[in-house]
Amino acid sequence: MRRLLTICAILASVCAVAATPQKGKTTLRVGTYDITNSFNRQTQVKNGKMSPERMWCHSVSAVADAILEADCDIMGIQDVCDTIAGRLDGVKPLITVLREKGGDYEWLVLSNKNPSYPLEGKMSNGTGILWRSSRFELRDYGIYWLSGTFDKPGRAKEFKYGGKHASMMWVRLFDKDAQKELVFTSAGVNGPSQNSKTGKVTYHEINVANCRNILEYMNADIAPKGTPSVITLNARNAPSYPGYKALTSSRWFDVYDRLKEEGSLGEADGKTIDTMNSLDEKKLQGGRPDHILEDGFSVKSYSVLRKKYRTADGTLHYPALHFPVIAELQY
Repeated sequence: MRRLLTICAILASVCAVAATPQKGKTTLRVGTYDITNSFNRQTQVKNGKMSPERMWCHSVSAVADAILEADCDIMGIQDVCDTIAGRLDGVKPLITVLREKGGDYEWLVLSNKNPSYPLEGKMSNGTGILWRSSRFELRDYGIYWLSGTFDKPGRAKEFKYGGKHASMMWVRLFDKDAQKELVFTSAGVNGPSQNSKTGKVTYHEINVANCRNILEYMNADIAPKGTPSVITLNARNAPSYPGYKALTSSRWFDVYDRLKEEGSLGEADGKTIDTMNSLDEKKLQGGRPDHILEDGFSVKSYSVLRKKYRTADGTLHYPALHFPVIAELQY
């Protein structure tokens, strides 16, 4: 009898283990998209380099279509201006158009010229982050100027020289699917040449300084080691540039490079690295300035969405000068 009870206990234990759901990896689809601020488009249209239909007031619907087709769980956007953020009469903000088209998104857009936020003060080359509102809970956020920063209103700290209005913004999100917190950052590191106490600082020196500042802030304040994190940015950096080398010599890995090293990059994306089209849309620019870097994930895939969408008058255009860049990660 005792032996029978023992056997029954063992069987019950085995059944209990078998009935326990096994936790698998959770997939996170992320992206970066430089949607090009409206002032730049206005200048390009005026100079005859760009179709008027690519002005933000005409193309917001096309940009929204590209974002919806990219179908990211979280997306960093760069070159955000007042118009995109919805502070120009007669033009709906991007988030409103996304929701009208059925998108399940929340966003945060922070001014890169004023420490009061959200959406206070002038913006030109600002940054923003979109996330699925049903999947994520916003736990914390901030914006860092790459040439002296405001983490929270009224609390500034000076840093090395950087772009005058180059900024990085970050959010700390709770992923309900994975039951984990993650940090997601969107940044633009470009800045014009400027003068310092020791003389002129070149564009490339500023770019390198901004890239290093991003890593400094991430390591010191935003994403402690062990926190899954993603950096998305328009860096204007070729892989041979010092700024790019500064970024990728850290604990963050460029998803394109990682898949290429593993030999698992998709054939089309392995051959066509371009993430920008030309102003007249007749060719690709031949470079990869848009990057997704990760720490704490495994990388499943990388792709670039090179597709035209209908603008206000039905004309097919690339909505922005850049294309949406997408990666599937797991943790």
